Amino acid sequence: MKRWILFYALAMTCIAGTALGQERAGRGSFNISGRSPGPPPPGPLVNLVQAGIDAYNKGDVAYFDKLFADDILWVDEDGHELTSKMFCLNFIRRQMTATPKRTMTVNGIATGAWGDTGWAAFAYTIDDGVNQRKGMNTTF
Repeated sequence: MKRWILFYALAMTCIAGTALGQERAGRGSFNISGRSPGPPPPGPLVNLVQAGIDAYNKGDVAYFDKLFADDILWVDEDGHELTSKMFCLNFIRRQMTATPKRTMTVNGIATGAWGDTGWAAFAYTIDDGVNQRKGMNTTF
């Protein structure tokens, strides 16, 4: 009798664990649905991303001078670190004054906030009319 009870308890544990593992995506503790993201949520972070793209395309270095903090740390997608405001401004200036003129477009903007910290992530394409460079950017 004890063996049957033990067997039954073990079988129910295995079945319940398997059943919970079969939950549809988007339910349970993780909200990963496997679908492409919807349109970017409206709000100040999306507006800030768009303002940065507009400033880049206009060649407005003053916008970035006002935006960047003195102790900025910029890590690009390849792991390079730009560690001062002047270094970051010179990097941006070289990008914006390059010949032929470069323009940036973005898509797939995702944003979020935790307390007083916000983040934005997006895919970008930089096009100079000859070459296109594609990448991802995440900003905190």
